Amino acid sequence: MNTTHDVLVVDDHPMVCAAIKTALSKSALVNGIYAVASQKEALEHLRVNKCDLIILDIELEESDGFSLYKRACLAGYKGRVLFLSAKQDKHIIRTAAKLGSQGFINKAESLENITSAVELILKGFTFFPQEDLLTHDKDIDQILTERELTVMKHLVEGASNKDIGEKLFISNKTVSTYKTKIFEKLGVDSVISLAKLVNNDSL
Repeated sequence: MNTTHDVLVVDDHPMVCAAIKTALSKSALVNGIYAVASQKEALEHLRVNKCDLIILDIELEESDGFSLYKRACLAGYKGRVLFLSAKQDKHIIRTAAKLGSQGFINKAESLENITSAVELILKGFTFFPQEDLLTHDKDIDQILTERELTVMKHLVEGASNKDIGEKLFISNKTVSTYKTKIFEKLGVDSVISLAKLVNNDSL
């Protein structure tokens, strides 16, 4: 007898949610499929509904997906999570793995591959691009803390201290402190230098 699972899709792009819901509706492992577009809606859904897996977009418009997952866990969520992103950045993938998630998949993947990833995770496996989890002595993710990596990601994307603070629910001063630590640890003196370093390290 197969056990079916309830899945929550968190993505602020309606077409992405609709496509994933349609694809997962064909899976024998999936029962209820729900979709929300914001952190507030996601936390409210998890508060009142059973959920076995969250498919969570990392680049939510008003929130960082990693922060949302942490908040969900603090609120009592004990299910699985598959992080979703439009980017194939190894630092993002490693951060997802370090958070204890069960998988990461790029939005460019086919719906069949996304469904396969979901089914593997629901069966108790993990789903990560293994080549992106390989490390070497000078990997940035081994130098910076998890929080610093998150701030760094926003910095190289061009976000201001104010924007980062709002996304991560921290003050501008705290963001500035993280920024200073990142620059010191990586030996750079500007966001431009930081971006170049990150891009070179990703090659």
